[in-house]
Amino acid sequence: MSTAATPRPRVMTCGLATLDVVQLVDDLPAPNQKVVSLDFLIAAGGPATNAAVAAAWCGAEATLVTALPRHPLTDLIAADLASCRVGLDVADHDFDGPPPTAAILITRGTGDRAVVSPTAVGTGERAPAGELEDPARLAGVGALLIDGYHRHLALPLARAARAAGVPVILDGGSAKAHTEELLEVVDVAIVSDDFAPPGVESEAGAVLDWLFERGVENAAVSRGGRAIAWRTRAGAGEVPVAPVEVVDTLGAGDFFHGAVAFRIAGLGLDDARLAEDLAWAAAVAGASLGSFGTRAWLAGAPPAGAPPATAPQ
Repeated sequence: MSTAATPRPRVMTCGLATLDVVQLVDDLPAPNQKVVSLDFLIAAGGPATNAAVAAAWCGAEATLVTALPRHPLTDLIAADLASCRVGLDVADHDFDGPPPTAAILITRGTGDRAVVSPTAVGTGERAPAGELEDPARLAGVGALLIDGYHRHLALPLARAARAAGVPVILDGGSAKAHTEELLEVVDVAIVSDDFAPPGVESEAGAVLDWLFERGVENAAVSRGGRAIAWRTRAGAGEVPVAPVEVVDTLGAGDFFHGAVAFRIAGLGLDDARLAEDLAWAAAVAGASLGSFGTRAWLAGAPPAGAPPATAPQ
């Protein structure tokens, strides 16, 4: 009998990587006021980054493709990702200064967060990275998730994925200037309740209409603790979200997207199963809400019903 290890589903994410400095406070400070930090965390952050962390926690072989400068603070990001079993592929080192660093305050008692982050570094126009179109980079990948940042990396990588038959998932936290261009190479769009393209009503039905008008055939709108609205070519509906005790909401949406990517990488893209995938991912996101920061929850175990280790061929 063979004792060879069964390969794990492989998830690749592409997008923003930040250094997050997170403080837990009783209340946000007023102008010129100092408050005592009850706890703090320094960790890698960003939507695609946290999605890769969640996918690895679920059981995937996860890799993050991003842009980061050669800087001592980048070493902290790399070390944190290594501790989370996430591979780091820096496809663009060519910008100055430290990596984008986010200052985040979490309010104890509500889990609400206040974030200050220079994310413009991830949305500026840069020359496409042609080497990302090499199909060999996607060998064995079962799903690619892009977060709307670093268009010059995400677009060629998503095009290569589509050409190779790898499902591409968009984490749409907000509508950006190049969102419609990205939608042309997306198989699944999962957007937040804050996703509101110009001229489109900020309501799930209207947003889903807008996505489908642009060729997306599998889409969902996450709405925090409210039901997730979804639509595919086969139907539409809502996935209820179980109530949980909330300590900290930071990263929960990112972890949700990473869990969806893990399910698709392990089971394949099936529009008839999208609601089930969303429900499973919502349980993963719920697990992250019960502790401070974006890393303490990783000490737990994924919910039952994880995909098999062998990805579909």
